[in-house]
Amino acid sequence: MKTLGKSLIISLCLSVLASCTKQSTINLGNLESGATVSFVRDTTGNWGIDISGSTLPQLMQQKPAQIEVFKGGGNVKDLAVGYQSVKKVGNTIDAKAGVTDEGGSVFSIEDQWSLSGDVLSLRRKVDVAGNEDSTGFYSAIRLSTEPTVKWEDAHYMAPGLLYGDPTFDGSNSPGGTMNYNAKRFTFREDLLSAPMFSLLFRDGNWVSVLDPTPNGATTSEESDARATTPVIDEHLQFGALGANELPGGGVEFGFWLPGTTDEFGGGFGMRTATPLVRRRYNPVKNGFSQNYQVDFRFGKGDSLRGVERDSWRWAWKSLNPEVHPVDLEVVRRALIDHLADHVLVVGNRAGVPFLYDAVTGNPGSYRGRDRIPAPSNVQTNRPAVVRRGPHELSPEDADKLAKWAKTLGVYVDPEANELERWPKVLMGFVSKGIESAEQLLLEGDRDPGPRGRKMRELGLKIINSFVRIVPMSPPAGTGFNLMTGKPDCQEIGIVTIREPSEGTRTLIDIYRREKKQGRNHPEWLAWCRQFGDWLLTQQRDDGSFPRSWNAGKGTVHEESGTSSYNPVPMLVKLSEETGDQKYLNSAIRAANYVWSNYGSKGIFIGGATDNPNIVDKEAGMLSLEAYLDLYENTRDSTWLRRAVTAGNYAETWIRIWNVPMPVGANDSTLNWKRGVPTVGVQGITALAAGGVDQYMAWSVPAYARLYEYTHDEHYLDVARILLHDTKAMLALPGRTYDLLGPGWQQEHWGMGPHRGYGGHRSWLPWVSVNHLHGITGLEEFDPELFRQLAKVN
Repeated sequence: MKTLGKSLIISLCLSVLASCTKQSTINLGNLESGATVSFVRDTTGNWGIDISGSTLPQLMQQKPAQIEVFKGGGNVKDLAVGYQSVKKVGNTIDAKAGVTDEGGSVFSIEDQWSLSGDVLSLRRKVDVAGNEDSTGFYSAIRLSTEPTVKWEDAHYMAPGLLYGDPTFDGSNSPGGTMNYNAKRFTFREDLLSAPMFSLLFRDGNWVSVLDPTPNGATTSEESDARATTPVIDEHLQFGALGANELPGGGVEFGFWLPGTTDEFGGGFGMRTATPLVRRRYNPVKNGFSQNYQVDFRFGKGDSLRGVERDSWRWAWKSLNPEVHPVDLEVVRRALIDHLADHVLVVGNRAGVPFLYDAVTGNPGSYRGRDRIPAPSNVQTNRPAVVRRGPHELSPEDADKLAKWAKTLGVYVDPEANELERWPKVLMGFVSKGIESAEQLLLEGDRDPGPRGRKMRELGLKIINSFVRIVPMSPPAGTGFNLMTGKPDCQEIGIVTIREPSEGTRTLIDIYRREKKQGRNHPEWLAWCRQFGDWLLTQQRDDGSFPRSWNAGKGTVHEESGTSSYNPVPMLVKLSEETGDQKYLNSAIRAANYVWSNYGSKGIFIGGATDNPNIVDKEAGMLSLEAYLDLYENTRDSTWLRRAVTAGNYAETWIRIWNVPMPVGANDSTLNWKRGVPTVGVQGITALAAGGVDQYMAWSVPAYARLYEYTHDEHYLDVARILLHDTKAMLALPGRTYDLLGPGWQQEHWGMGPHRGYGGHRSWLPWVSVNHLHGITGLEEFDPELFRQLAKVN
């Protein structure tokens, strides 16, 4: 009996101990990586989160219920507690916490955690009880690493803003070196192409944080407020993501709503070296409630390139960007007719000038740089005068120029110095002079009637103007002034490598197309070869090219080799047309340089010529085409793998969620109209955070080529978005918005602060050309694939 009694007592004790152990740790389950997600009770009886048991660095959060309360000025309180109750219900954990402010308000937090594969999901509800005037709050969920992990032990990625190395983001940009050196990144989700933030640790483990159901709402007051002005409003539904180093060691990362951010700068995009907090909060108001979801995805790879691909595709699948189909035949005709209408002919010269106002149709200043000053002896309100002079404008063109001049309030004299800067007709980048001619010639082939014949005549005249006016060894300019007939550049006196590389590449394509139809233009190829031969003399031992030269002199203006991908397609095509291997060898050396120094690290730099040496999407677009051209020429799979990397990088700049226009904004003054989906716009550069355009409409054929060579259907999804959704704010018949008419579209817009407005309302030739190239380039590459993607369901 005594033995039986002792056994019973021991058994009861073990049962109690097991019960206590069970009560202290509740396992949600295991990630595919093998890590266990547990909720652990501390000595105070509160519960925290622990993720451990695999190669992933241990992640934890002892106080998951985090509230920041702002009462004005410097009165900011961080309130964080563990869960007071945790209960496992089926495959989920229901956790609750109450956070009490010193003012008596209570924040009741109900969290539901679940697992699916390698994704840990949180659904959160925060209810406010109590009122405090002029008091705001945000709630947050953050995980942290072990204290032994240092800030420098991870690479950080925010799509469209940061790709590991902050060096080329611009020092005071959201992903720049100032924030990196401050050991914290905070990104408003409306600045991001996908509301996601990723960390890659030294051992190859990575974790991404995603808002899978972004709302993004803001108000006109918040959108237009200076960064130093706190805003408290119940309509603010945009969050923020980021990471920071903890004072006691370790790196903390996560999501919070609304999106208060730490940054360097002031309002309306002005940035300085002064740190500040852009405070954005919901009100501490009785009955107010927050609801949101946060997903954490865990993975492992050998480079940031893998994180870019895998985390982005996870975000794409989660957000499921919707295709908004348009009638591409209507789009094509509206664009090409509009483009043809804006070709100006002066004697034997022709081109599409840079630039026009999309609302009035008048030529205007590009951020104030290209406005023609009135001569001092002419009153600006005096009727404009056009002196015919030696350039012999036709009466029609003289009348057109006079009307433009009257709008600008200037005196126009073809012989005067005032015309030195306008109108310009330039190659590549934003002017797309030769590319405009290509689209006119393509339409001329499509339409055998008078309309098509007129477009062919204009296209040929544009090309012949470039070939006749602009010497290319060394380049005297990137184009010409239509009135003076002299070579000209976008930036006075400077020839960047991109413009002539793009122009000559396109001209070789046109030369080939014409030759197939029995139309030979040897002078075109000779002009391209002139540039190619000169360019080879500028290539350095490491394979790189300078970024720019002094026009007409050939002396280097900027040494940087970041843009060395630019001439690769031209050099490949020149080699194919001439049979001279030296051009291909040069292209391979340049492409290897770009890969070794940048692409292998998952980063591409310096595409936009007006943002030198900054991380941007156009660098990825151009590198993608460079590697594809090399693959098609050599059939070396190395180039296809590199093209895949460039394509994966470039697509992370495409916005795959809808950002609503501000509550209270006047739709008549908004540049991006209320209710128009924002899926498909793309970030511009890491420095221009929140700015978007539709430049990647050009890349539809490139992603179709990627699909053709890899059979990866995801690239078809990308091509479809770029083919259709990029037309969202393009004026079409029956849908012109507040623009002048079909074919018009302004160049860019902002989706962060000052949301829905651009820096100007101008149309530049690239807008129409890029849209057209996405259509005609895909149709030429694969007519059946074009029909498949163009189909309107």
